[in-house]
Amino acid sequence: MFRFKELNGVIKETTIPEANFANFCDCSLQNSTEAYLQKHYGFREPLTRLHNQMQWTLFRYSQVEEDQRIMITSDNWIFEPWSVEEYYQSLAYHHGYDSAAMAAVFEAEAQRLLELQEFLEPYGTHLFVALLPGKEQICPEHLPKNDRYFEKKQISAYDFYAKRLEELGVNHIDLSAWFQQLKGHTNYPLFPQTGTHWSNLAAINSADTLVRYMEWLSDSNMVNIKPGRLFQRTLKPDADLESLMNLIWPLQKEPNYLAAAVHDYDTTAWRPRLITIGDSFYWNILNFTPVWDVFESVPYWYYFSTAYFDDDDLKVAHNTSDLDVLQEVIDADFVMLSYSTVSLYKMSNGFSETLLQEIKQKQNERQQTDN
Repeated sequence: MFRFKELNGVIKETTIPEANFANFCDCSLQNSTEAYLQKHYGFREPLTRLHNQMQWTLFRYSQVEEDQRIMITSDNWIFEPWSVEEYYQSLAYHHGYDSAAMAAVFEAEAQRLLELQEFLEPYGTHLFVALLPGKEQICPEHLPKNDRYFEKKQISAYDFYAKRLEELGVNHIDLSAWFQQLKGHTNYPLFPQTGTHWSNLAAINSADTLVRYMEWLSDSNMVNIKPGRLFQRTLKPDADLESLMNLIWPLQKEPNYLAAAVHDYDTTAWRPRLITIGDSFYWNILNFTPVWDVFESVPYWYYFSTAYFDDDDLKVAHNTSDLDVLQEVIDADFVMLSYSTVSLYKMSNGFSETLLQEIKQKQNERQQTDN
């Protein structure tokens, strides 16, 4: 009879359990029925928000923070726990305690990217890496005080790749370093107070910078992007961490300047095909900028797992394992590996290994055919 705004966050769907004598006797029927009713009682959404708001207003308590899914500071800045951990001791400890072994993993990935770059150049495909900033990098003064991370900071994926890609000559653009130079010199926040990704304006300006880098890399003329008129408003992507708290009223925070992106309508510009492989930062570029006016197509291989916008039906997502990855890459004009600081520890998410294996397999098949 009533429809309410859905709660934010990951919701696991539950179904009405089928009753039988066996699951009644072992209590699984009772447990599954209780789990179902907890998510399907009447007025659940507004009652949950009321409950959360009362806890926050009266006791400054959030269940989301208690579950260690977010970290809230006294001045209402919100961070993801892994970005805080990366700043104080690095996420390398999740992958190994031996910094030399971690360096070897990063080195192997860098060498694979160099090999792919050289292989793809004759096909006219430009592969490059976009090193994206993390909120902990740009806004460390707002980080919560460290009271849980005590390991000595060892090797950082960003520090390694920023130096090594330059040494090897792997095409890359370091937006992290650029953001650190921009800090304090913009009329908008680079990162929103209660969000985890770069802000609306930072995403628009970063998209323009990436396009201009692609122009330089390919010696071409492309459609350029720029912010339109500034206005103040709260966008959901700029408060994606706060939205997990499911409050009635938003947190108090500094005003945020936003803009709609516009482009230069250059009819002589080249509209290339761009494949992007990377983390969730790229969603803000897709959501805030007119990428379909800049590129012929923009397939997005999210963590090299799910392929979005890969065919004419933009609403259909595919598994990347179902794609002919080699042919897709050869047909593209640009392949961008787009990773922020906390995601760089798994750079390319197996893309480089998969592609090199396909290349070697094709070469072996061709040799066997020739023989």
